[in-house]
Amino acid sequence: MTAALMTSAPGEDSLDSVLRPIHNAWIAEARCFLEPTLDPGADFWTRWGAVRYLSDTFRDRVRQERALVQELPPFLPPEVSERLERGSELVVRSRLELDRIGRRRGTAAEVARGARQLLTQLGEWCAEIELAAAAVAREALAAEGIALLARLEAAIPPPA
Repeated sequence: MTAALMTSAPGEDSLDSVLRPIHNAWIAEARCFLEPTLDPGADFWTRWGAVRYLSDTFRDRVRQERALVQELPPFLPPEVSERLERGSELVVRSRLELDRIGRRRGTAAEVARGARQLLTQLGEWCAEIELAAAAVAREALAAEGIALLARLEAAIPPPA
């Protein structure tokens, strides 16, 4: 049995309902930068824009998301925590590989494959996090988790 499991009651913010719009915004942002590279004929500057995004914004976002995931194990079965960690490692490795190949000329087809893979892994990882956090009340998080969540919420662009 997991320690300190705190389920959300009706009317309370469950963690998944808070994370869903955060993740949707992140995935949409990642698509804006990575989808142009899906064209195997994408030029170097298109790939370079994606590499810059991966090196800066995306990397920082993965760090924040991983830190939040590290706050969840007290509420989750060990196998779920392990699955979330494996998912984060896949995203990190794919980001590093795409960054590496995206910096070279003549790699449009490789970058297209890598970008598609990273977008798929990101979507799957975010969905796994939301699923795992479905029964956790926002208020159940420790102070650091609440602060991380607030930073992630603050990064969501306002509706157009």
